[in-house]
Amino acid sequence: MKCNLLSFALFCSIAGILTSCNGSGKKTDKDSINIISVDTLPGINEVEGVAGDGTSMNQLELITKSGDTIYVSTPDEMIMGGVNVGDNISVVYFSNKDENVANVAVNLSALQHVWTQKALDGHSQSLELDKNGVAITYNMKIEYNAWEFKDGFLLLYSPKNIASEKGNVVDTFQIIHLSDTELVLANHDIETIFTMDN
Repeated sequence: MKCNLLSFALFCSIAGILTSCNGSGKKTDKDSINIISVDTLPGINEVEGVAGDGTSMNQLELITKSGDTIYVSTPDEMIMGGVNVGDNISVVYFSNKDENVANVAVNLSALQHVWTQKALDGHSQSLELDKNGVAITYNMKIEYNAWEFKDGFLLLYSPKNIASEKGNVVDTFQIIHLSDTELVLANHDIETIFTMDN
């Protein structure tokens, strides 16, 4: 029931995401999103850490920055991007009796690459996500300069908009698929596909 509650909350919060990657897909009229912080949901937790030696096919041993070790069940090998010992993983999970069960799990190490796509006009454009939280865009109409994974979403930050004098703009994406060759992001009703730039 708690898993369904978190899924419902996460997917409800996706409605109205501002589209920003000029890749495949159609534009949406929605231009904002309200992210529900997992801290406000009872029994829901978010943690980031390094996969330890106790990681197996259906269980993640996560060693946090503070040195704590947390075990989280990951049904059906659900960690997007796979997992190897030493990888940096972010997990949103709920506690079910004596067991922690993952709802969203993403391999941040696998996410840290240069991802390329064809824009609608046919030119190549790329998005680079580095291990220090820096984002760089190449040949894209929008500029990003930072990224983070929070509350189960990939957040991409644009620098201050000079024209409007507003502060940083944040675009929010759900990670639909992550592998060593492909990254699929969704914002509202649009999916944007990137491939690994070797």
